[in-house]
Amino acid sequence: MPSFTKPMRSVLLLLVIAFVFTIAERADEALTEKLIVACDKDYPPYSFLDSKGRLVGIVPDQWAAWSKAMGVQVELRGSSWTEAQRAFEACEADVLETAFDTMERRAKNYSFSAPYASIEVPVFIHKSISGIRSASDLKGFHVAVKAGDASIDSLAALGVTQVDTYSDYSEIVQAASRLETRIFCIDKPPALYYLYKMGVDRDFRIAFTLKGGAFHRAVLKDRPELLALVELGFAQVPKATYAKIDREWLGLPLGSRLDLRLAAIVMATLFLLLLSSFMVSWGLRRRVFAATAELRDKVVLLEEKEEQLSGSVAEKEILLKEIHHRVKNNMQVISSLLSLQSESFIDKEDKRLLAETQGRIRAMSILHELLYGSPDLASICVVEYMRSLADGLASGYGRDPIDVEGPGELRFRIDEALPLGLIANELVSNAIKYAYPQGESGRILVSMAEEPLGIRFSVEDWGLGLDAGLDPSTCSSMGFLLVRSLAVQIGATLSFAGPPGLRVELILPRP
Repeated sequence: MPSFTKPMRSVLLLLVIAFVFTIAERADEALTEKLIVACDKDYPPYSFLDSKGRLVGIVPDQWAAWSKAMGVQVELRGSSWTEAQRAFEACEADVLETAFDTMERRAKNYSFSAPYASIEVPVFIHKSISGIRSASDLKGFHVAVKAGDASIDSLAALGVTQVDTYSDYSEIVQAASRLETRIFCIDKPPALYYLYKMGVDRDFRIAFTLKGGAFHRAVLKDRPELLALVELGFAQVPKATYAKIDREWLGLPLGSRLDLRLAAIVMATLFLLLLSSFMVSWGLRRRVFAATAELRDKVVLLEEKEEQLSGSVAEKEILLKEIHHRVKNNMQVISSLLSLQSESFIDKEDKRLLAETQGRIRAMSILHELLYGSPDLASICVVEYMRSLADGLASGYGRDPIDVEGPGELRFRIDEALPLGLIANELVSNAIKYAYPQGESGRILVSMAEEPLGIRFSVEDWGLGLDAGLDPSTCSSMGFLLVRSLAVQIGATLSFAGPPGLRVELILPRP
């Protein structure tokens, strides 16, 4: 792998800094009057029409908060999903809401924001049907779907092509309630809403769930400054505002009420015990009273200390999550800026170098994204991290999925996971680009296993292998130099094997 020279790094750094200021200026001037947002009018609780025909839900409330934060008027246009996509692609709307990030839409010049909500996509079957547990069992059946929905492409990729399209989700559930269709694929939030509303929730079951997706906000690729402005606005909306919107539309869990009831029972029991103690021995009344008063003072003091400590811990956790979120957003902005900058480069070598830099930034961004969504801010599931990294690289290079194997319970601290992620990024990128002749596909495997000597991590392929005479242990290319340096940093033993293909293996000390 070739490396940057010092003059090249200096020039690239100056170009990136200049481009950042240019985009920032353009983002300030991107919109001065009104932003038009197209969305689905049939997706409760995110966006749907109430009894008075008004568009309500999580999406309208979040855009209202965005408009307040940015001082820009927003016009939200609710329509059928196919009409919303048509209006967006015809430039009749600036932003498309609640869109899944798919290869087909990227081919139509969609550009997507960071995900903001995870959505399950189940396949529902009538209770009279049995024997369906996966997509392969659906062959020969007709499946009801919404026109323009991403589930159509997901089903087709699994070999299910016999689909009946409806204009919206409510129409599908109405047809199911009349038994005009007995199998349908609907995103889980609106599906449960309409099944309960129409009283047919007991008649249908979830057979299996397709690979889920996430909601993004989409703009056209030729408007990067608009995407930056949209992201900036939502980043400025306070977390408390998002929490308030979610509480209003998603409700509160029952657990909090049960906890208060239990606390009330405990307090009542303690009161009765104290009252009984006073009644048992009048002669010890004063001593008991004095001891109780002293104990009460200590309890109050301890409760105050506990409240202070709990508040301090909560504030630090919120601050740490916010730091991970902002770091991830900043890295995504930098990656987007590098992508935009590469379009102005003519030399293919310069573009390749920028692409490699983007990959390294992406590897760090994924780590912060996982930490932001993890309840444990000290460590992450390293196998999940590797899968996210491999999926991103496979999608970016437009190749078949990369296999990732390993124990799901294995967790690494951030100072261990980040160097390992950068090593994996270099090795997998190298395998994608050089392992197999151009136009051919082949297997690439990333695996982890716990062994007596430590944690074994390896990346291997069965392709062409290294060029004759190239020794990865001494090669001065940027990629292998980075791999060797990071391996030393985490105290790992590094080895190379092949041909056939190339296998790079690290033995890491146990975390």
